[in-house]
Amino acid sequence: MIDFMKLEAVIWDMDGVLLDSGPSHFKAWRATFETYKIEIYEERLRRTFGMTNQQVIQFIVDQPISKELTDRISREKDISFQNIIRDQEVFLPGVKKWMEAFRQNGICQALASSGSPGNINAVLKALAVETYFDVIVSGDGLPSKPDPFIFLKAADRLGVIPLNCLVIEDAVTGVQAAKASGMKCIAVTTTNHAKILADADLVLDNLAELMTDHIRGLFSG
Repeated sequence: MIDFMKLEAVIWDMDGVLLDSGPSHFKAWRATFETYKIEIYEERLRRTFGMTNQQVIQFIVDQPISKELTDRISREKDISFQNIIRDQEVFLPGVKKWMEAFRQNGICQALASSGSPGNINAVLKALAVETYFDVIVSGDGLPSKPDPFIFLKAADRLGVIPLNCLVIEDAVTGVQAAKASGMKCIAVTTTNHAKILADADLVLDNLAELMTDHIRGLFSG
């Protein structure tokens, strides 16, 4: 057994943490927006990574549109994404190893993603990791990161105090949300440069670089 000191729970983000789903999201958004004759550019779309569907649509369209149309675009994009991601079964480096290590050592695990329930289910099935998570929280209808609500909700459902939780993120708003919740945070540079993730307690290129002593150092105090 590994002594992880005061660590009781790990809360995982999904996109850019479990897998590099960015290209699949971009492909789904592009196809959906083209249906509505809405022009998009990859660099602008890249800036939306980590946002909810509603936030992405507002950012890209950049003018008022009805809730009905927003909901329709969101549903169509999610269907497209779920069809694309179904064939993607590639973890980012180190992820599966650490999920297994936490489970074997009695550390609770939660998934807290801004993605819709349908997208979350599609990814978890593609990776076959549903059984690793004690709690799954979708950000649909919840305050968006950097608001810490989603992480606090996950901790509450796990029955663990925030001080004893570790968040693994890849987005700036996710790091901000983790720190605002009072949790420790490890950031991976899947979608952002290390410099802009510097508010995290530890920044790594990927979880293959994560060592037990890193975690012990975060939770030894």
